[in-house]
Amino acid sequence: MPIFEFRCDKCGKEFERVVFGSDEDPVTCPQCGASETKKLLSVFSCSGLSKDTGGSCGPSAGGFS
Repeated sequence: MPIFEFRCDKCGKEFERVVFGSDEDPVTCPQCGASETKKLLSVFSCSGLSKDTGGSCGPSAGGFS
């Protein structure tokens, strides 16, 4: 599911919202109801992978080349 992070321009509250491409309504702030929100740059998180396993989130046993 596409979960995006937003910040309200009016009150500064940061929140997450599921947003689909077909959604036409503006994203509103859950705290103050303002529709002046900005989408934030999210950081990708991967869990459950050890850097020693050679997974996509860390170096392989030989390290980075």
